[in-house]
Amino acid sequence: MFHKNLSELGWEKVKKRQLHRLPLVDEWIELIQMKSGYSVLDIGPGPGVFTQRYAKVVGITGKVTALEKSEEAIGYLTEELKQAESHIEIILGDAENAVVHDQGSFDIVMLTDVLHHTDSPARVLKNLYNNRHTKNARVLIAEFDPKSEGEIGPPLEKRLRENDLYDLLQHIGFTILSSGKQMFEHYYIIAIRNQRT
Repeated sequence: MFHKNLSELGWEKVKKRQLHRLPLVDEWIELIQMKSGYSVLDIGPGPGVFTQRYAKVVGITGKVTALEKSEEAIGYLTEELKQAESHIEIILGDAENAVVHDQGSFDIVMLTDVLHHTDSPARVLKNLYNNRHTKNARVLIAEFDPKSEGEIGPPLEKRLRENDLYDLLQHIGFTILSSGKQMFEHYYIIAIRNQRT
């Protein structure tokens, strides 16, 4: 059964799913060229397994800001972070309505396994495009591929088609830097705001 709101599934189960997909995270980090000292915005971190991995990469000279709309997920992530020294800032907010304000600028935005849970992927992407804190950031979007087997993740009919997402990004004004297929029935797209606008 597909849960658009993952809090209905339970954050411990979501954490197990994220742990299973850690090899994807390592590939995303390499693809987006995340490095020590970078400032990263992670949208929709849920229990924060991926977020914590990003924090290890950027190190103490970098920063990870986690934007999460679920208060339950924030509570879970806060508890998880108590057990580890962390430089992750958690913000309650919905990327469909706003991204972040007064957080400084970001080098990278991670939008992974999130858009198929939103009511309007276009609003999320437009907010990213229009936010001055993300204007120079490289954006990595990863989603479940509807052309795959459908053995893990959301049902095939709930997945976003890569071509549709590609067209939407370009329509909004993003430039596509790269894209490709991945394991765990995923694809990724890396984009940046078109600097001509």
